[in-house]
Amino acid sequence: MKQMPLDTLKRLRRHELEVVEKAFGEAVARETAAEAVLSKAHLLLIQEQGLASDPQADDDAVEAFSRWLPVGQRAIADAHELCREAALDRDCLRSALLMAQAALKAVEKLQDKQRLEMNYLALRKEQAALDELALRQRALY
Repeated sequence: MKQMPLDTLKRLRRHELEVVEKAFGEAVARETAAEAVLSKAHLLLIQEQGLASDPQADDDAVEAFSRWLPVGQRAIADAHELCREAALDRDCLRSALLMAQAALKAVEKLQDKQRLEMNYLALRKEQAALDELALRQRALY
């Protein structure tokens, strides 16, 4: 059977969808990893704060915490930024995924329409042949 242009377009759209699905999965994984980093940074801050606020802690522990605090806060801010960027990437790729799915669906609908039109034309051609045959038979009698 002769390959139709829509078949080629459908293969391209499927390939595009697969590529976007893969990129979306990777973006979700990056976002999950960024959230884990943020969670660790928060947990470390809570642990360090707990050590410094322990009633048995000496002044050295409190001073060490006060020196470490800007580092911990910076780590949390960096992790927040990483989460924000990962969420933006995921959202952009989600939009691309939805567009790729819609594009594939559009090609599939065009193929269905083309198939129906071809069937209709074939039926019309068959009906025309039957009509012509009927006219010939009438002419013979």
